[in-house]
Amino acid sequence: MAATAFDQDTPMESIPKVPDTCGQVCFTPPMPPLAPDGVGALGILAGLRRNAYSAFPPRCREQPVLVLPMLGRDVVIAAGPQAMRDVLATRPGLYRRIAAGDRIFGALIGRGVAASEGEAWRRQRRILAPAFTPRTVTLLAPHMAACTEAALGPLEASRGEPLDLLGVMQDLSLAVACTSMFSLETKAFGPQLRDMLHFYADGIGRPRASDFILPGWLPTLTTFRRSRFRRRWRALILAIIARRRASHSAGAPRDLFDLLSDAYGDRDEDLLADEVSTMIFAGHETTGLTLFWACYLLANAPDWRRAVRREARQVDLSPVGAGSAAGALPHTRAVVEEALRLYPPAYMTARQAVADHELCGVPVRRGAIVLMPFTLLHTDPRLWVSPERFDPGRFLGPEKPDRYSFLPFGAGPRVCMGAQLATSEAVLVLARLLRDNDLVLDEDGPVLPVGAFATRPNRSPAFRLLPCA
Repeated sequence: MAATAFDQDTPMESIPKVPDTCGQVCFTPPMPPLAPDGVGALGILAGLRRNAYSAFPPRCREQPVLVLPMLGRDVVIAAGPQAMRDVLATRPGLYRRIAAGDRIFGALIGRGVAASEGEAWRRQRRILAPAFTPRTVTLLAPHMAACTEAALGPLEASRGEPLDLLGVMQDLSLAVACTSMFSLETKAFGPQLRDMLHFYADGIGRPRASDFILPGWLPTLTTFRRSRFRRRWRALILAIIARRRASHSAGAPRDLFDLLSDAYGDRDEDLLADEVSTMIFAGHETTGLTLFWACYLLANAPDWRRAVRREARQVDLSPVGAGSAAGALPHTRAVVEEALRLYPPAYMTARQAVADHELCGVPVRRGAIVLMPFTLLHTDPRLWVSPERFDPGRFLGPEKPDRYSFLPFGAGPRVCMGAQLATSEAVLVLARLLRDNDLVLDEDGPVLPVGAFATRPNRSPAFRLLPCA
């Protein structure tokens, strides 16, 4: 794909800000087809292992709540905003986390706040809340900026060479997660963390139909394989914590581990390790993939690359100024939000009904599995103008999308605590990347999302960084 010329004189006002004015300049990324309309509950669950973007049929959009019977237990597809609001925020007491969540993510996050329930969850949430205030972004922004500078230096020295941007962004997000959390370089343990995360996500971490169908107490062959992985993963996390405690001096700048240690004290060292595991996993997977997808979209949208570059050159992105810069990059933030709309890393959430009730007027039986596919919500033409198009302008201006039409980090009491942190990191990295570089794809051909463990690309295309004035 040929590089496009960079025009410094294009006014910011030429960047489209209203969805129905973008016309032909908007990039329409390719997407996998939806499932056949006649697919049943078992077909949907089986499809989740292959690709959630192709697991759900079109009729899930036409009915706000679709009930599909399966082996004595219903599968409910709640793809509309009101249904998701009711499940996640209005009446969360009618639902609990499903056993499949523990099966799929338990090996990584153990008893961390994302996996707990009831009073244990409320206690953990109260403990962790002080570590995820807006002040935390200011505290950790210098770590983010320093890691970004270290990662981009070699790339900028070899501009024009083919670049595996997916690997770069995953490595960078892992470095940020580890550095901002532990104030440690990742040379000693970074490769092992990365290899273990990739091994899990590409294999035994992918959801199986049995994860949803079987009760949590009934083991499978995959259960034993995940347990073996859990032992190795936990040993690595404990070794990292031990190294951090042995090497950190009293006068060093505070990091996320300090905040978590203050929150937990000496109450539960095992639970602290699970919270650390959750932060490393989320930081690597969520932010790295968001950055890749944002770069892929921008490589096909030269006007928006120029918009990001222009505002990036108006702020201080160094470790000294990064804390205040994150809130002064509206166009870059809009690009990140649009990437999260089209490619939410957490493509779906699920709950289990704990009592008979009605959801949007539809009867839901106790024990039903309720699936909420954000992939369908974020591309519903009744909620979004031209939802198939890449148009960050929909996140600019006075009219914002409805809260329950855009849920990349969930909603309600269990909304992701690190949402602001992850978004700010993606904004700062993207702004610094495009401040001094142009970004182009080095090959043609579609790149499709695969929603399995997270929303990953079906292939990693080559990019090139090019100099710009």
